[in-house]
Amino acid sequence: MRKLTATGLSIALAGTLLTGCMKMNGNIVVNTDGSCVLSTEINVEKDAMLSVYTKYLNETGGSDGFTKEQISVMLEQYGIKLVKIDNKEYYKITPDKADKAAGGITGSTGDNGINLADNKFNSITNYYKSLAGTSYQTEDNILSLSETSFMIKQPANSNAIDKLFSGSLEDGVASLLKGNAMRGDSADDEFDEPDRVVPWEDDEYIDDEEDVVTDNGDINAFLKFFEDKEIITSLRTATMTYKVTFPSKIKEKSSNAVLSDNDKTVSVTIPLVSDRSFNEYAVCENDIAAEGAVNGAVYKNAVTVTIPESATAELNGSEVSGKMVKCDKTGTYNFKLSDGRGTTETLCFMVDTSAPVVARQKDASKAEFSDFYKGQTALLNRGYIAVYDIEGGVSEIIVDSANVIKEATVNASSNADKDSFISQYYIYSLDLNDFEEGSHAISVSDILGNKSEAEFIIDRTKPSVKGVKNGRTYKKAVTIKFSDKNGIQSASLNGKPFRNGSKASRKGTYTLKVTDKAGNVKSVKFKIKK
Repeated sequence: MRKLTATGLSIALAGTLLTGCMKMNGNIVVNTDGSCVLSTEINVEKDAMLSVYTKYLNETGGSDGFTKEQISVMLEQYGIKLVKIDNKEYYKITPDKADKAAGGITGSTGDNGINLADNKFNSITNYYKSLAGTSYQTEDNILSLSETSFMIKQPANSNAIDKLFSGSLEDGVASLLKGNAMRGDSADDEFDEPDRVVPWEDDEYIDDEEDVVTDNGDINAFLKFFEDKEIITSLRTATMTYKVTFPSKIKEKSSNAVLSDNDKTVSVTIPLVSDRSFNEYAVCENDIAAEGAVNGAVYKNAVTVTIPESATAELNGSEVSGKMVKCDKTGTYNFKLSDGRGTTETLCFMVDTSAPVVARQKDASKAEFSDFYKGQTALLNRGYIAVYDIEGGVSEIIVDSANVIKEATVNASSNADKDSFISQYYIYSLDLNDFEEGSHAISVSDILGNKSEAEFIIDRTKPSVKGVKNGRTYKKAVTIKFSDKNGIQSASLNGKPFRNGSKASRKGTYTLKVTDKAGNVKSVKFKIKK
């Protein structure tokens, strides 16, 4: 299994929708009572989007072929509407309104009876929907939403997008993730927050050896199509619009933010691809202005939160004493703030100072691990090396100077911390059969730069046994010796512990088992007849 790199484009093109320690998809309600709502939409130019669908369906789809007129009807059936912006026609996509209508679309049918055109239409539509629904961010791309404030901070990303055209897709996405993001806040930033990174996660997978169809139809064909850059081209003129509705009036906003007539809804529209950065915000009149952190961020260093003098706070359900709280341990920090006059809001973020976990794993399909002999050289012979990072996400796995993350089997696992806004993380399993015998060095980094380093030895050679041979019969006592270059773990003769260099002298049938520290077992069966 490999990660579908196509989903990575949304990382830098749109802000995250993580905040308030809730698992959020589509339109977002921060409060459980619905008092603060964030919705998003993406607008793609009509001709650019129709070109994507016609090329995709006709090259990888049915023999019947599809015209732009037919695809326009299909989009209408899916709830994707045409709108006019500055006298240009755009398709407006929102995650709640882009649901497929009942029934399928007309197209060719494969041997398995599945409507291939319908699957292909689904995969491209779901990708556009994902941009308007759940998306993720990097260090300089921050979206914070509380019950009384909203902030979107997005850096210029056009240079990184250009790399997608001039180089490989993978290099371009890496640039979006790291080159455009892994730096501290610049001096001219409107918002001065500590260094931060918000984790990303992919939710689609493909199998390189088999053309496996997952949630979005023919993903392999879709990935190839994505590499042809048509989708990226269609997004060059696309915009993302955030709309936030508050229970109280907005007293302050950035110049590009537009207020509704009742001053309770703010709308911010930014291009998905731009050569300038955006710092947009809106603050309500009853905002509780805690300082030091923003909603939805993951910090790679300790954070100190300052509570306003007029407010009280609870942290993870316990009352906060004092006005300054140092948050330096890895985990989720969920503050509930109150001004004593009926206004409450959440401030939820994560701190991740922990390095990724490197462990032994017998079965790549099971999240069951054993110690990797931390601080010592691990002796391994079969199974897997498992790598995971619950909070920050694994960014690279270097073995002997080569990044092998693409060779790993990837499986999702649920986060046991129910308070965390990271609902799942990914386990990367490296098959030990892919490594030669001998010593190896492994270095694993998460997205925030935390690093784990270890050494391991692949040892598939069984211990050496002298004095007896398998299947032989001896007429006198035998002295048995055994050895292994990486050490002996245990030895037994007919199930009882046996010491190296000891004799077996009694008449009978014997089974000798010698296990080295890597787990290799040498078994010798012999007889003694006098």
